[in-house]
Amino acid sequence: MKRLLLLLLSTILLVGILGACSSEKKTNSSSKDGEMKITWFDGTWETPVPEPGSEGVKKINEKFGVSFEPQYIPFDLYTDKLAVKMASGDIPDVIGDELAGANFVKWAKQGAFLPLNDYINEFENFKAIPDSVWDAVSVDGNKYAIPLYFPASGGKKPVIRKDWLDKLGLEMPTNFEELVEVAIAFATEDPDGNGKDDTVGLGLAKGMVYDPSFGTYWSSTWYHKNEEGQLIPGQISEGNKEKITALHELHKGGALDKDWSVKPYNDVFKDFYAGKVGIWYEQPGAGKGADFASLWKISPDAEIAALPAFEAPDGSQGFVAGGGYYRMWMLSAKLKEDPEKVKKILEMMDYMAKYIPAEEQTPDNEYFDWTMGGEGKGYTMEDGVAKNTDEFSKYAPIAYFNQKQGGWIEGEKSMLDYEVQSQEPEAKEFNKIMVDMLLDSNFYINPVGRIHSTVYNEKIDELNEYATNELSKMVVGQRPISEWDQFVEEYLAKGGKDVITDVNNQLKEEKVEGEWVHSK
Repeated sequence: MKRLLLLLLSTILLVGILGACSSEKKTNSSSKDGEMKITWFDGTWETPVPEPGSEGVKKINEKFGVSFEPQYIPFDLYTDKLAVKMASGDIPDVIGDELAGANFVKWAKQGAFLPLNDYINEFENFKAIPDSVWDAVSVDGNKYAIPLYFPASGGKKPVIRKDWLDKLGLEMPTNFEELVEVAIAFATEDPDGNGKDDTVGLGLAKGMVYDPSFGTYWSSTWYHKNEEGQLIPGQISEGNKEKITALHELHKGGALDKDWSVKPYNDVFKDFYAGKVGIWYEQPGAGKGADFASLWKISPDAEIAALPAFEAPDGSQGFVAGGGYYRMWMLSAKLKEDPEKVKKILEMMDYMAKYIPAEEQTPDNEYFDWTMGGEGKGYTMEDGVAKNTDEFSKYAPIAYFNQKQGGWIEGEKSMLDYEVQSQEPEAKEFNKIMVDMLLDSNFYINPVGRIHSTVYNEKIDELNEYATNELSKMVVGQRPISEWDQFVEEYLAKGGKDVITDVNNQLKEEKVEGEWVHSK
């Protein structure tokens, strides 16, 4: 109720705000000392929260000749604070958010943000942003945000205990039939050799997290088509029916944790690192995989392998791509009459988005050292790897922008940096295993992530909840899989048909289709 009231307040007041903005003849670019003032409102995961009067801000002011006035809010409080800020009439020059959701679309349509189409080609780092990502932050053909890079090939992917496969004389599963055989064996044939019936074949958490799709064909993404040739959500596809059937067999065969339907995914992580789960999920990243030290302490012979995507009946093979960005910045519409300030803001964003390979992230690199706040202040070098200090956000200019090194580059090869950036040998080994697999994989770009459907935004959460509940019942046998067609009809009647119609109409209008890309 609190959030609803905030959103209503935002909608009512924003109309008046925008009218006032449009009547302004010229935006005042200068602060009282004659420097260009830039106000900035954004969320952060940094601890401590970056402060407006820090050494990092002083460096930014000196570098760009501005009076930079940032206000950062912890992301767990940011959504409500942003709604209040948008409703207050005091809209900053730059507004940040995590992803382009319903509020972004609403505010863009109301005219709160400045279209950036005429500016972005002037800046080198923005040229490498893929069309699929620009589409995600565009409304009615206008680019309303500058997205920040995040590997589309990253995210949680399946991993498997290869030492368990070897001990039981099993091969890496390549389809659901083989997966069922392997997972049941992991749960029933004592792969850890302790003489106890205490292992789980496939890790699964409540809400069926993480999605055990093992490839795009079986996922919840919009890949399949109905008889009318419309793309449909994966929950009601034949591929998902095959997956749910396999999960039901795993449940009957004792390969799933008996409490999986109520178990938080963090608890499954703990079980995996405790050597009790044979197939689970993890993602590459600097330092990711360090937790395997606890697994190897318990099981010194443990060996982890990446589990590649299965080949689908239609011949496709690969994973669903991530959105390709995480976090974005919008510029206030009031800057329409101040192109000088717009260019200065984009210059700052562009400068901070430069990609520096891991092997060059050293004090000898002037750009790296400056953005990170200087060796001994914002970071220290430990075994050749830069590590943030506890006061990183006080000294590092990049803490007010990307909050990490790495910008838009061709392909996803920046993931190779994870191995270099990881100090722990377990993390280095894990990242090499995962990245080698991912860089040799195909990825499907979900077309629905490139459009903004109001009907989809209004109905999809309720539909997802309904589908998850009914499919979970099928897995545990509370609802027979023979009722699949009935489940699909129920899904369509609850609003799924309207969503499918609106989504496909927009896809056709905007000439957007699903497409496969190779990670490299």
